[in-house]
Amino acid sequence: MDPLYQKHSFSLLWPDYAAGRAKEQAFKSGEGVLFNQDIMERDINANMILQGMDIRTDGKDYIVARISDMVTDNETIVYRQAILKDFLKYPELEVLANTDLLPLIIQLGRMEKTNLAHDDDVRKTVWRMELLKIYVQCVTVLDRIFCSPGRTFESEGLLKLRELITSIMNDENYHELVDLLPTLSDNIKGIQSVTLGVNLDNELHPVESVLLSVSEKPIKKRGMLSKLFGTKNNEEKYFGIGTWYSILRDNSAGTLDAAIMRDLSSVMKDTFRNLADSLNRYERVESAFLFELMPEISFYIGGTHLVNKLRSAGLPVCFPKALPMDERRFFVKNIYDLSFAIRVMSDTGINKLDNVIVTNDFVLGEEEGRIGILTGANQGGKTTITRALGLCQLMFQAGLPVAGTSGEISPCDNIYTHFPELEKNSVSEGRLGEECVRLEQILPKLTKYSMILMNESLSSTSHQECLFIATEIMKYLRTIGARALFATHIHELAENIPELNKEPGLSNMMSLVAGIDESSGLEVMTEDGIKKLQTGSKRTYKITRMPPQGRSFALDIARTYGISYDQLINSHEKETSK
Repeated sequence: MDPLYQKHSFSLLWPDYAAGRAKEQAFKSGEGVLFNQDIMERDINANMILQGMDIRTDGKDYIVARISDMVTDNETIVYRQAILKDFLKYPELEVLANTDLLPLIIQLGRMEKTNLAHDDDVRKTVWRMELLKIYVQCVTVLDRIFCSPGRTFESEGLLKLRELITSIMNDENYHELVDLLPTLSDNIKGIQSVTLGVNLDNELHPVESVLLSVSEKPIKKRGMLSKLFGTKNNEEKYFGIGTWYSILRDNSAGTLDAAIMRDLSSVMKDTFRNLADSLNRYERVESAFLFELMPEISFYIGGTHLVNKLRSAGLPVCFPKALPMDERRFFVKNIYDLSFAIRVMSDTGINKLDNVIVTNDFVLGEEEGRIGILTGANQGGKTTITRALGLCQLMFQAGLPVAGTSGEISPCDNIYTHFPELEKNSVSEGRLGEECVRLEQILPKLTKYSMILMNESLSSTSHQECLFIATEIMKYLRTIGARALFATHIHELAENIPELNKEPGLSNMMSLVAGIDESSGLEVMTEDGIKKLQTGSKRTYKITRMPPQGRSFALDIARTYGISYDQLINSHEKETSK
């Protein structure tokens, strides 16, 4: 079929076009939205991904949906990674697409919608001509961006796009359209203004109007002196060249507009008939693929923005190797919390973060353990690494680069989170009951392909109750084989790992510790950068695979804020001695 008229089944996000569009529709209808997804995205600060992508087009909702798809087939993930690598290889792609292509497609989309307002054949014909002109401009810009001989693409997606554009550009009918449009446009340019004659009654009310002339020049506003002392002969007779109609009788909205179109059609019927006849063969030009292409290109423009923002801050990004789903492995070297990095840049204005952000090598796997029990100092980075893990997994499955220098990741069927929530009024259950209700809703849905991130779960109950419930949950996670990270203050749970790992299960547990440097003072981030305090132990934010250390260093936090016992007694004595 002629490429000018055929429906193009092509996507820059889905190598399998039909399957991809079906997944998009399922998500849009709500059927494809994963359980607990909105809570998960809130807990790991997924909204910061979009802020880092700096999306400025109407494609924001589409991009959010594609990040939330949680793609599980590696073919799609690798397909997207390769396209983004090409965008990064040629930075001008992002600039040209953003400044030259997307505005044209947006304009084309707006014109498509205005067709509904045209109820006369004249305007429909002119509208069709203008639509085709913008379509040709879009194809021309696409050719300039993606078919330049100076750009050697390696991604399957951009090579397919280049092939599609080339087939359209080389089509005989397309060449005829390109040659025809300037001639047709010149004919319409001959209609820049019309002159109307209006008859008034004895009370100077307009009663009749007629089209007097059609001009190829627009009517310009006359100056004040010209208005007062013009030389126009007032006795000159005007003879109508169109049909008469009554303004008083036909006073519905749009009457004058409709009358002008009717008279133009009558007076210039040959011009419009020829124009319509010439455009008839292009009635079915297929432009829908451009509207599908626009948000997809915005996705890669956003990905480029994100990479450039992080790299300019001195932070690494990488495209992890996609492992088979059955391996159930996560490994990223020099991982960090991307949301924290973007927030620091946004809130403090600090744009060089290589000496601020601490990175870690993080792994969940068969040999190391797929379930991590993370203990250590309060404010030692436990929540940060938990969020970093979730963000990396989510972005990897969207085909976006992740925060790290290298990695290899297996897709998950879903990421579940259980983070602290604001205390709610609940007479019947209390905070522990609410936590257990949420866990009971989540845990049965997990499979061996799932990931769950738990941050200080069960902290609302006594230490012994917490240990007992947490042990039951970890035994369950081991049995089903899920990947998990549990940031907790329950050091005994980590101490019991060797015994728990003796039981049959598909996932083993390991102990991780957020480290401190007791020889250095505590450091905190401020708007002026990192500030060193005189009290407390420095948090290294390094996550190490090792046995638990047996304390949370809460006293350090108390000392930092001056509320340890000794500090309070000292402050009290000072206050009472005044």
